[in-house]
Amino acid sequence: MTRSQLKTYLAQAIEALLKVDKNIRAIVLFGSAVYAPKLACDLDFLVITERKKPWCRYFDAVGDLPVWVDVIVQQRGEKLTGPVAAGVMAFGRLVWGDVNAVREVLNEMAVSAFDEARHRLVEADRLLAIATPEFTGHYRDAFNALFDAARMAAMAYLNTEESRRGELRRQLPRRFGRRFRRIIDQLHVAYFYHVRLPTDIEGSFRRWRRIVGRFINDLESAKQREQG
Repeated sequence: MTRSQLKTYLAQAIEALLKVDKNIRAIVLFGSAVYAPKLACDLDFLVITERKKPWCRYFDAVGDLPVWVDVIVQQRGEKLTGPVAAGVMAFGRLVWGDVNAVREVLNEMAVSAFDEARHRLVEADRLLAIATPEFTGHYRDAFNALFDAARMAAMAYLNTEESRRGELRRQLPRRFGRRFRRIIDQLHVAYFYHVRLPTDIEGSFRRWRRIVGRFINDLESAKQREQG
């Protein structure tokens, strides 16, 4: 979707959600609308409220928008875990409300745990499986999901909420920083942003999946050694 469309849909969704629940304290956009808005075809929201209403109330509120909207509702103070938490940590963008309400539901979470990074590898496999030569977007997303997995592993190793790739690379030990730089340059920059896809897409994907998998495993092993 275009930047203008995204801005319009965001405003419409926020207005609709606030009408149905006056106790909302924060609304976070996450998912592809954050990391790949031009390719996104839906909006994913985390809604944090003082008191949950039935989920269908939120879904019905945004049901008439011209784009698919998914809503995860979390009561303030409840801890958010699993893939959704990892996605919010890595790509969440506060679009309305109090950032402290967001921190409360993410507090004490294992930041982008290594298992969540491996889960992202499985998501990359799924993206590759539905890709076709007629539409390169899924190929790009598949390679970028491998990059996401590496980024999540770097965040887990550093135990940080920082998600900017350049800052993560600088904070990693040099031996890991060099490997992460290579992953960034090829998967995120060349393949995803500049659409310089390899001739043998599936072969390259398998190779890079092994590289990223080793990167995750090595970071986890190093973390375990450091923790004694």
